[in-house]
Amino acid sequence: MKKILFSLLLGAGAYSASAQEVVITAKLDKMPNDTLVTLIEPYTGEWDTARVVNHSFTLKSSMKKGGSIYILMIGNQGEKCGTILYLEEGKVEITGKGPYFDNAIYKGDTWVKEWQEMMALTSPESKDVKQQNELMEKINKAMKVGDEEAADKYSKEHAAITAKVQKSYRDWIAKHPNSGVSAYALTVFFNGTKEYDEVAALLGEHAIATRIMQRRLNPGKVDPSPVSLKFGEPGEAQGALGKVKVGDMAPAFSVPDANGKMVSLADFKGRYVFLDFWASWCGPCKPQIPYLKAANDKFKDKNFSMIAVSLDSKKEAWINAVEKHGINWTNVSSLKGWSDETIAAYGANYIPFNVLIGPDGKVLSMGLYGEDVEKKLAEIIK
Repeated sequence: MKKILFSLLLGAGAYSASAQEVVITAKLDKMPNDTLVTLIEPYTGEWDTARVVNHSFTLKSSMKKGGSIYILMIGNQGEKCGTILYLEEGKVEITGKGPYFDNAIYKGDTWVKEWQEMMALTSPESKDVKQQNELMEKINKAMKVGDEEAADKYSKEHAAITAKVQKSYRDWIAKHPNSGVSAYALTVFFNGTKEYDEVAALLGEHAIATRIMQRRLNPGKVDPSPVSLKFGEPGEAQGALGKVKVGDMAPAFSVPDANGKMVSLADFKGRYVFLDFWASWCGPCKPQIPYLKAANDKFKDKNFSMIAVSLDSKKEAWINAVEKHGINWTNVSSLKGWSDETIAAYGANYIPFNVLIGPDGKVLSMGLYGEDVEKKLAEIIK
């Protein structure tokens, strides 16, 4: 495995094959031949590649550090040609009729099946998640016309269905305590919540040993510092971007809103600014939105502003998501996906990602999720 710091989506010298590896084989009927397939571990930027031959490929990658989340890309045309996978030592077989992973079938070790179960459980098309989104739309419409009674009614229904969804995640973890997928679910869906410690106590030894959980338990010791990446052909190294730290001056930026008006950090000089990086296609971003709404409602009149920077590449998808989820604070996007200069300037290679900036322009905090957003703001803004 090579470690390359390159300015692309989203390590390490060469290694010889061993038992501690994952082997991914794929046969997609319309997958373009001679296309480069890249497997990226987005936290560190570690990657492996293979070439498509006869609409098939075989790709191997070291799993010596344990299970983690990976992005598998065919070519470099953005999210349409990629998929997100949980991987650990073992085998994955992918088959399909299209050029990419849409409607593909995944088989292999037990964790392959478990990952598919989790994806089905959290899919926007699942009954409960769809109901969540529908209720959020009703809440937003009611608030726009000033119907507080209806907004309150729908908010209570939304809270009930959200509790039901969270329970389904917890129940899944309880049934699969040793699954690495449970470690993923814990860190994504319970991060920053009151239930985190209680749910974490359900995990068995194998789940705790995953790269996902070890990063959480031993920050900075499992991997080198995260690098800032976006996707492209290997070999296009341009060097790592500096990672912003608490106490640093926040990098300046200027990004257009939906009407093309440029929005700059300088426009908010003297205010507390919560800078949130997200995208319409980002599954883990959506559970954070209600927490951001609550924080914005509480502090928006206290010298505080939120700016949502979308990593979407299609304007329609971005605008639809903003309206659907009622993100009623400042929204901007360069529509460059992971080529966005702002997220590169802040040194992040994953979303959701956020930065809290003080009135003096210095970074006060980073990576606030769930209830921690409002807690941190309450500490700082009096």
